[in-house]
This record gives sequence, C-alpha cells and structure tokens, in this order.
Amino acid sequence: MKAKTLATLLILFGWFALAPGAVSAQEENQWYQGQQGKWVCSGWRWVSTRGDQWFQGRQGHWYRERSGWEFRANNGDEYRQGPNGWNWHRERRDAENN
Repeated sequence: MKAKTLATLLILFGWFALAPGAVSAQEENQWYQGQQGKWVCSGWRWVSTRGDQWFQGRQGHWYRERSGWEFRANNGDEYRQGPNGWNWHRERRDAENN
C-alpha cells in the first residue's frame, strides 16, 4: 500500500515538474482551428505564424470566435461585425509603437 502511494506521488511530482517545460517548448508551434501559431497573453488572443489568407487587400486569417467570424490581419487590424455592421478595427498600440 505504501509503495503504491509513493509511486503515485512520484509520478504526479514528475508530471507537474515536466509539464511547464513541455508547454513552453511548443510555444511557437501550436495549432488552433487549423492554423499554426501561438497564444499571446494580451487578452489571450491567437496570433498565427502564417498569415497566408487575403481579405480586402490585407494578409491574415479568419477565426471563429464566440461572437462570430472575424478576420485578423498580420498588422493587428481586425475586421469583425459590431453594432454598426462589419468594420475594420485597429489594434490598440502603445505610444512606443506609434
């Protein structure tokens, strides 16, 4: 009984110790909705590493969100449906980036 408990604890400890390293190693090589990219902590949004689709002269990707479909251009602009219909929305940029 003690051996099983000890083995279980060692397995759990090893799993928790190795899990953060496994996640960070795949940071840039994750897949979401058929797109390769990574998660960005600013609002937890998905950033594709390959913006190979085009819409209205802008390169990016279409994503299905809870509120519906939206197009995210590689420059950070988003085309989505709002209260006034479909419009482009510019990414909020810090003063340093302007």
